[in-house]
Amino acid sequence: MKAQNMSRLVLFVSNNADLYMLLAHILNREGFRTALVSEDEVLERAASADVTALILDSGEGSELVLKVCAAIKASEETSKIPTVAIVPSGDERHYLALLKAGIDENFVRPISPARLLAYLDSLHPFDANDHHLADKSHERKVTIGPLKLEVRRRLVSHGNNEVQFGPIEFNILSRLLHAPGRVCSRSELIEAAWPGDRYVQPRTVDVHVGRLRRALERLTGRTLIRTVRSTGYAIEFDNIV
Repeated sequence: MKAQNMSRLVLFVSNNADLYMLLAHILNREGFRTALVSEDEVLERAASADVTALILDSGEGSELVLKVCAAIKASEETSKIPTVAIVPSGDERHYLALLKAGIDENFVRPISPARLLAYLDSLHPFDANDHHLADKSHERKVTIGPLKLEVRRRLVSHGNNEVQFGPIEFNILSRLLHAPGRVCSRSELIEAAWPGDRYVQPRTVDVHVGRLRRALERLTGRTLIRTVRSTGYAIEFDNIV
């Protein structure tokens, strides 16, 4: 058992007791704590504990997941908790709707426990894929261009404003900040932001970059991320201080 993970709590919202018992058994063996909570109590429980991730089982539809995700993301106390949806296969619209609603990651049935564990393990304040910031993880803050990054909290500030990112967006940002102005392909961003054995569609990258771009625009008042058609994305600091 990985004792160093014992303080890491994963909450589940699911009507499928068998699925919960299976995943809870696997996660418990790897040192995670788990709890099954109802739709009515999830917000209070998430706000009152240090939660590593919230897993939402969509079952036969997405209405429950969308409702819970909206409540979690709307609350200042819980908005930065990584949310994971377990979704049925073969429904692309369902998948993209969840991403647009704020879900941080989707896993398609039948879910691979190994991939889920890899994702949960990636929710450290920084990980091995974060090539630019990993070696500076001991520092409280890192300044890159006009941005100040507090790596352990995934917090980015500009002037008197700040925003805290989820793990996927923060890892994408750190990859773009590795070389401002350089265009990063979608495959590079996938390598930097997702576990190595996770299949990620290019459209999924676009959704997460879109979230990141809008958050940085609200933070700085400028558009920092540039799209290069058919190639990828770059972050640029021209005309911003």
